[in-house]
Amino acid sequence: MSIEIPGLDVQKGLDLYDGEEEFYIFALKSWVTNTPESLDKLANVSKETLADYAITIHGVKGTSAHIGAEALREKAKNMEAQAKSGDLDGILAVNDSFIKEASALLAVVKDWLDKNAKE
Repeated sequence: MSIEIPGLDVQKGLDLYDGEEEFYIFALKSWVTNTPESLDKLANVSKETLADYAITIHGVKGTSAHIGAEALREKAKNMEAQAKSGDLDGILAVNDSFIKEASALLAVVKDWLDKNAKE
């Protein structure tokens, strides 16, 4: 099977699993299943929730790396640094667009899985 998913560096993702497509597809399914809850947690960030935000965005960064979502990973990395340094204004400036971008990628990956990775 040829895996081509816009927005993902599929080869980088596959390399993490020694080229084993079934493991990579399992990682994609896990990402699609678990990321929406994380995005929901990111939606309402405040000064009081900044520490929890840093933990959640760290998780999104890691799981995005595991599937080759490099642009998302890089943005999450920067946002994690902002959260850890207490830069709420910096987070608020990019948070909505990050959630929209992640949600759009989720839809693309889910669509690919629905068409190509039957149980």
